Amino acid sequence: MKNPQQPIYGKKVILKPMQIEDIYSMMAWGTHEDRLFFDYNFPYMTEDEICAWFELKTKRFRRCFSVFNYNKQLVGYIALRNVKIIRKKSELGIVFDPNYLSEGYGTDSLVTLLKWYFDTFKFKKMVLSVAAYNYRAIRCYEKVGFKKTKEYYDEFMNYKINPLEDSNYSQIKHFFRQKGEKIQVLYYKMEISTLPTE
Repeated sequence: MKNPQQPIYGKKVILKPMQIEDIYSMMAWGTHEDRLFFDYNFPYMTEDEICAWFELKTKRFRRCFSVFNYNKQLVGYIALRNVKIIRKKSELGIVFDPNYLSEGYGTDSLVTLLKWYFDTFKFKKMVLSVAAYNYRAIRCYEKVGFKKTKEYYDEFMNYKINPLEDSNYSQIKHFFRQKGEKIQVLYYKMEISTLPTE
């Protein structure tokens, strides 16, 4: 899969193949106030770590796009992992600056990417995994046409909180379970195989 040579323009965003200098802007992003999403905060990295992270995100079976708004602000990035050229499918990852959530950038980014992915690049399927408690992300995915296909549990990697014991998370406690010494969280597998409708 080749990255597009030119930017891809949406209604609210512009997608560009990620450049290593974009990472410096990402390190200046805001942070999530809810401790449940602390692991989504973009980390500070040294020069060596930046190079290693960029190589990981852009190596052979991955593609990464920086998302800019029309004020030239870098507001997020989208990654395509496990790109299968023969089977024409890949797995989606998406991260946005918390300062720019709920402004329609996520939805427009996905619509813009999916049109390129299905119509221009002729791929046939995109899949993703999302934590069941991430209501905002699930609404966005469903809005552009993703459907839930599977449920499974995986390790909860945010060691700063225990949703099974913290009363602040009583409304989503049912998404978590204790498995031995580890906490697991429910994930949804979702997929899309057609162009999104507007």
